[in-house]
Amino acid sequence: MVFRSKKGPISTILSWSLIIGSVVLLIAVHLNLGGISNELSSSDKILLTVICILFSLFVLVGWFHTFYVVTEKVLKVRGGIFNWTIPIEDIEVIAESKNPLSAPALSLDRLQITYGKSKFILISPKDKALFLNHLRKLKPDIIIDTKR
Repeated sequence: MVFRSKKGPISTILSWSLIIGSVVLLIAVHLNLGGISNELSSSDKILLTVICILFSLFVLVGWFHTFYVVTEKVLKVRGGIFNWTIPIEDIEVIAESKNPLSAPALSLDRLQITYGKSKFILISPKDKALFLNHLRKLKPDIIIDTKR
């Protein structure tokens, strides 16, 4: 079952501001608005263009490709270009969290999944109740703490 990431207002504003800022910077440099590119050579402009495009693509891939797949045996977490595979049998505790650490979660309304020997990952499924119910069916002894 596939669960999309919830998209919170902070990550929405931050992500789209970074993308728009990169585009505005490129336009300003290539149109020489405000003399911003007076000191830049052609190769500097090309390098800046490549960096801004790659950065924008990185943010866009993260925005559109952050999701979680639950199979009978594993939880697959996809956060942009990064992937994690967590065996369901290794999941010990799932707790609500507002932890702002960098994570494959596009909202601060998160779940902290503790697995293995004190490893954890933060995710933000759009439908937390359905996600938790699905995992509980697969492993009934998972400790779920939603009282934080």
